[in-house]
Formats: sequence, C-alpha cells, structure tokens
Amino acid sequence: MSRKEKIRVHSMDDWFSGVYIKPFGTEKFSVPAYEISEPHRHDFYYCVLLDKGSMELEVDFEKIRLTEQSLFLSYPGQIHRIISAQMERGWFLAFDPSMVDKQLKDILDQCLSEIILVPLSSTQSMNHFSFISHLYTVYSDPAQMFSQKIIHSMVTAFVYQIASAYLSIERSDLFRHSVRSIEITKTFKQILRRNFKTMKRPSEFAAKMSITSSHLNDTVRAVTGFPVTYYIQQELMREAQRLLFYSDLSVKEIADSLGFEDAQYFSRLFSKVVKMSPGAFRKKSGTSVQL
Repeated sequence: MSRKEKIRVHSMDDWFSGVYIKPFGTEKFSVPAYEISEPHRHDFYYCVLLDKGSMELEVDFEKIRLTEQSLFLSYPGQIHRIISAQMERGWFLAFDPSMVDKQLKDILDQCLSEIILVPLSSTQSMNHFSFISHLYTVYSDPAQMFSQKIIHSMVTAFVYQIASAYLSIERSDLFRHSVRSIEITKTFKQILRRNFKTMKRPSEFAAKMSITSSHLNDTVRAVTGFPVTYYIQQELMREAQRLLFYSDLSVKEIADSLGFEDAQYFSRLFSKVVKMSPGAFRKKSGTSVQL
C-alpha cells in the first residue's frame, strides 16, 4: 500500500448476520483479495483456527507464526498483513463487535497480551473444528428458522472458549501474583485500550480505578515488569506507527489525532519509544506478500 493512501478499513456491514465464516483445505488457498494484497485493518474481530498447515502474518508490525493446532484472535483496529500461508485445514471466522456481550468484551479487553495466540491439544483442535463446522452448516442456510439467533449464540459460545483457553495460559504465567493485583492490572489494560487517546497520565487511570497512582504503578510493574507509563506510551506509539506507515497524515496531524498539543514533544516521544524518528519510520518499506 502506498504511504500516501489512507489505512484501508474493512467493514462487517456486507456480511450476513454480522458473521463471516470460510473453511480452507487442500484446495488452492483462497481468502478475500484484500487479505493478500495489502495491509488493512478491520472494524471486527477476526479468528483463525489452524488445524493443519502454517501461516505467517504481521499484526501491528509484529510477525506472528501460526503452526498446526493453534488459534489466533485479533482485535478490531489492529493492522494485518498476510506474509505467507500453507493452509491445509482450518477455518476463518470474523464477527461484529456488537455480537460480543459486555462480560465477554471486558474479558477480551483485559487480556494482557495484544496478540491472542493459543496452542491447542489434538482434542481441543478437533472439538473446535467440529464446533465451527456445525456453525458453518447453520451459516450456509440463512433460510433456516432462527438461524441468526443460533449463529450469534454459537459465535458467542466459541469466543468464550477462546477466552477460556487464553486465560488458562495467562493465569499459569501469573500464579505468583494475588488475585487483586491481577485484577488491577487487567482493569488498567481495559481502560487504556478504550481511552488511550484521551487519558495519558497514570493519575487519570488511578483516579478512575479509585486507587493511588503509586499503588497502580507498583502493581502493574510487579505483575508485568513494566510501569504504567510504559503501556500508555506503547499504546499511543502503536497507533502512531499505524498512521505513519499507512496514511498520508502529517506528523502534526497524527500528533493532534492522538491528543498531543505539542508536535515536537510527540516526535521526541516517538523517537524514544520506537528508536527512530517519525520521518525515518515513515520511509520504511513493507515486505511483499508471498503465497
């Protein structure tokens, strides 16, 4: 994609019931053209269940490799680019955020990782594959009575399974920390994901959570190894990188869109976090897709 073009946003609007499902198998790999040709961002959640094969993609400038029996879920707004794929057996599933109930959305927003990638056992992979196969049967017959309600209920159930599998892994990494410390850290991450353009000071997050700034910072650092400011800056600079790489907005316009009144301060912060200036980052070239 030319650096002069806007970030391409793909919408769920044209798909039946706010859901898109596609199997892939031994036949020639096939996904919508935009998935292959250029980086893009979605306004929906996007899931890949890979039972057999491999896939390499880039999500917000981080390369991810899916191997056999793995499950990947991306958030709305993340930028994707497929680098290579040998897809032998599995499913693509996309669904509108409006289908996610508040409890499930809170769970997803509180995940500590920006990348939800879950290795599966053979039994788990088989069960998930069977579940989506049944979902696809309903999805393929929109004339079936109550099909929309059935689809929504099944998608919600499947995403709860994804969240459960991911949280099991996350909890095993956090077993040394108290439930309260983990709760504080997750709540901070949730608020940050939803308000990073308007809330930039640790004190603002602490006030919203009714705790002191020092307690918030000490807790987040103890659980993750990094202070609150680190995550605030990472979230802001991640969006700045997206806009620099895939839009024609000037540095000042990007700074304004992210709530920075001083474009020079924004540039200094970007250089500190990303280890290069906004101008140098914008000149970076992408890698062509290989399929």
